Amino acid sequence: MLEIKPVKSNTTELDDFLALPKKIYQPDHLMQSEEEEAALIEGSHPLSSDLDTYAFVGYKESKLCIRGLLTFYPDDEAAYLGFFESINDQQIASAFIEHLAGFARSLGASKIIGPVQASFWLGYRMQLTGTEELPFTGEPHNPDYYPQLWQAAGFELKECYLSNFYPKVSNQTHQDKLAHRFESFEEVGFTICSPKKQEWEEASLQVFELLNRLYQDFPIYRSISSQQFSQIFQKYQYILDFSMVKLAYKEGKLAGFLIAMPDYGSLVYNKLTPLNLAKLFWTKRFPKRYTIMYLGVDEEFLGLGSALAYPIFKEAQKRQASAIGALIHQKTVTRHYAAELQGDKHEYGLFELDLIDYNRLE
Repeated sequence: MLEIKPVKSNTTELDDFLALPKKIYQPDHLMQSEEEEAALIEGSHPLSSDLDTYAFVGYKESKLCIRGLLTFYPDDEAAYLGFFESINDQQIASAFIEHLAGFARSLGASKIIGPVQASFWLGYRMQLTGTEELPFTGEPHNPDYYPQLWQAAGFELKECYLSNFYPKVSNQTHQDKLAHRFESFEEVGFTICSPKKQEWEEASLQVFELLNRLYQDFPIYRSISSQQFSQIFQKYQYILDFSMVKLAYKEGKLAGFLIAMPDYGSLVYNKLTPLNLAKLFWTKRFPKRYTIMYLGVDEEFLGLGSALAYPIFKEAQKRQASAIGALIHQKTVTRHYAAELQGDKHEYGLFELDLIDYNRLE
């Protein structure tokens, strides 16, 4: 029988919650920030003032086997399930999700959406394909059996996303279309440039303002303050290669941005030992691959995304590096950027459990 316990600060259950991923993943597949998870549970995270979290762990025969965290927002009919980890056992997963469904209903939720690591800004989606490969920085990553665990427990796939992989770009690769877009935008008065490190704090707030406007209609999106944004993303200034950050200005106003970073894999989640710090700096200086993490363009400037992509691909070509267009919603035009250069892809999903129908089935 599965024993499910709530997780509180300074308890064995919190220790177990933080420990379970290490039992599920090999070290180079582990994409976990214990600090962030603990802060969300303890209520000390920059976003804690906007949400309520309830974490649970499950034991079978006194052995830790499953965990999850439910997040609730005021005036939101949905609860959000994230930080889910489990052994490959359908009975355990179904019993655990049934418990969470009952708890969410008791707090007035009509559905559970996930995986969502508490917020749009902290990570969401479940990996559907490519789970056997090493994850890139920022990629949702999980064992291949997780989608089946969720769907057999009543979840339905609602939103689909993909990451496009761009092989190393050779001199022979056809880039005329991207080059033409870049030149045409410069000819009509756009300035496409990279910020200097000392300019990033101000530039990042401009990016945030545009992000806030562009992403309003995205599934699970919620606005946050500029202060919260700065607190969450301040660490990025140390791992960004600013030559791979492109900002497009029209008459002094930010019209679009593309942020690519070296693919550090799981390294950014490891403790900052002298050895890991040396690995980070080496990867930053000699990257084998870049991840295009954020791309946003003002809606009145169609085609600007391709113009922003051009100098990124040229730089990757010069450095003999490949690239990934990461975590793109399948309904957006972004998935078509540089289509002629695309290779493999990974797919991801966002799931939903209807608690009204679920209640009828019980």
